[in-house]
Amino acid sequence: MGAIRYETTTPIDKFTIDPITGFLHVKNVPITCEGVRPYRQFDGQRIQEAKTPEELFSAATVDSANNKPITDGHPTDANGNTIMVNRDNSQQFMKGFMSDHARVDKATKTIRNDLTITDSKLINKIGHGKQELSIGFQMQLDPTKGTLNGQAYDAKQTNIRINHVAIVDRGRAGHSVRLTADSAEEIPEDDEKKGEKMDFTKVHTKQGDISVAVEDADKLTKLVGDADDSNSKLEKLIAERDKLNSQIKELQGSGDKNKKEAADAKKKADEANSRANSAEEENKKLKSQLAGDAFEDRINKTLAFRERAKKVVGDSYDFAGKSEREVEEAALNKNLGEHDYSDKSDDFVSGLYEGLFSTNAGGVSYGRTAGDSNEKTAVEKALEARQNLYEGGNE
Repeated sequence: MGAIRYETTTPIDKFTIDPITGFLHVKNVPITCEGVRPYRQFDGQRIQEAKTPEELFSAATVDSANNKPITDGHPTDANGNTIMVNRDNSQQFMKGFMSDHARVDKATKTIRNDLTITDSKLINKIGHGKQELSIGFQMQLDPTKGTLNGQAYDAKQTNIRINHVAIVDRGRAGHSVRLTADSAEEIPEDDEKKGEKMDFTKVHTKQGDISVAVEDADKLTKLVGDADDSNSKLEKLIAERDKLNSQIKELQGSGDKNKKEAADAKKKADEANSRANSAEEENKKLKSQLAGDAFEDRINKTLAFRERAKKVVGDSYDFAGKSEREVEEAALNKNLGEHDYSDKSDDFVSGLYEGLFSTNAGGVSYGRTAGDSNEKTAVEKALEARQNLYEGGNE
């Protein structure tokens, strides 16, 4: 569908309890409003995103607010990743429901609906102060800049579809929007999607075992094999050079008739020596790629690039044997449509690729609070995952 967002209103202050069922009913609740608000992207950049009236108050968006579940906080999976509510997990997460009476209030520029909360534990939490709302929804991002109500924005949300309303302790718009008003949209840190933990394996080398991400094991194995082949070639070339040098010494003492043969042998020895020297340099280069910080840096950069790329190509994308240029083109084709970039420079393709993270066009992302400055970079996630492996793999 597109990017996932969470938007909040504020506390529940007008409700009734059904005398027969004990369910809590709240009427005429504003669940979203037009406006421009900041979001933090995966790369840490903040951009201003707009909910324009033509998109927010479209028939499809308003209808998406009907008959949707109410949850106690935003639902997460076993790994702590925020997820949407569906029929497979509704028994676990659904604590109530919205009515089928979603409508637009032009005076307050909001969408409103009626809520019914059925879960006794959540009703008790509401009675003790847990009274703010956060809307979980999906959308697509149009990177066209503009202004709304005199405020500039970098992109606008389109195809907005509401999935659920969560009852939370703290909304993102402050307390100006409750079940009787609307919300701001920076995502609380607790609702932010967490990075997935990487799986590691060991690759055996002559220098010892090396821990590496499973998806990079094939690449490292090939690198180690190339180094071993280089060692073997180097040994053969050195032996050939020593043999020819020995022949030169014998021929140099044989007189004039052997001078030509000696010259030919010397030429061959020089060629063999040149090949051996080239092979030796190649061997040193390959070894340097397997040594200490150089190897760690190479692996960490690869892990960081792939971790970040998953945000646009998806977790199921097969990175094996792919260059960074190929991954960038795959990401562009997935998000911007199929295109031939063979005549474009690496800088051109990389520039377009970086633009995907600035606009999130067609990709999946999670906003954050405007004041949050603690987002982990892809490199930090990769380093943390590797550190966890060395310490036993458990957090």
